[in-house]
Amino acid sequence: MADTNQEPTVELVLDNDSKPRGSNAKRRRGRKGWWIAGGIIAVILIVGVILVETAGRAAAETFVRDEIATSLGIDSTDGVAVDLGSGSLVLQAITGGIDVVTVDLDRVEVNGLEASAHIVATEVPLLPSAPLETFSMEVSIPNKEINKIASTLSGLELDSIELQDSAIRVSTIFQLLFIRIPVALDLVPIAAGDSIAFEPQSVLLGDQQISVADLRENALVSGLAGNLLSSQKFCVASSMPAALTIDSVAVEGSDLVIQLSADNIALGGDQWQQYGVCPEQ
Repeated sequence: MADTNQEPTVELVLDNDSKPRGSNAKRRRGRKGWWIAGGIIAVILIVGVILVETAGRAAAETFVRDEIATSLGIDSTDGVAVDLGSGSLVLQAITGGIDVVTVDLDRVEVNGLEASAHIVATEVPLLPSAPLETFSMEVSIPNKEINKIASTLSGLELDSIELQDSAIRVSTIFQLLFIRIPVALDLVPIAAGDSIAFEPQSVLLGDQQISVADLRENALVSGLAGNLLSSQKFCVASSMPAALTIDSVAVEGSDLVIQLSADNIALGGDQWQQYGVCPEQ
């Protein structure tokens, strides 16, 4: 007969794979903490890259702006706009340079003439002692400035100067014995070393257009016309670093446009510091 006074016992059997709930909760909290920490680290890294990108871009733009101003002899960086493109400067810096740099200058001086300029440089190194890949510069001289070099365009006194189509049309009075004849002359600008040459192309006598080549073949007319039929030059050497080469000159709309280049030359090189000399006008 069983002892009715014995207290009942309850046996609790735990499976070997079972774990207390507290342990699971603690592990879940641990995982959550790592996710939060990872998110914070990611945010810090992203913000850090943005700050480096922003600071690096500002520093690079300032550097390029200063170097361009110094190289071209510009007293102030006001009116100098620099665009380093949309790519990541951090990634470009790793490769040692900037892919494309665009610079716009509101004012540059070309031997006394005020002009504007647009520059595009490629593969620009971070060190000024290293050569860039290409450097192209487009200088635009407005029509009103061309009037300042009237004496350079022709050996005669000019009544008017205007840019027309692909030429510069000048008008004057041609003295033939006792007869005064109004004459218009079309000059085509061309690159001539460190100068711009203005080559006579055609002469207009009233409504009649005559080729300069035909007039030059006539010994009598050629002798009487004198400097009217000769090519004139405008020197730009004193405003152009030795690194730059004049590739072409053309009339575009109301501007005289000069295309220059300087490939594989370091911005910090001596060629950017050396300028030519123009004879006194």
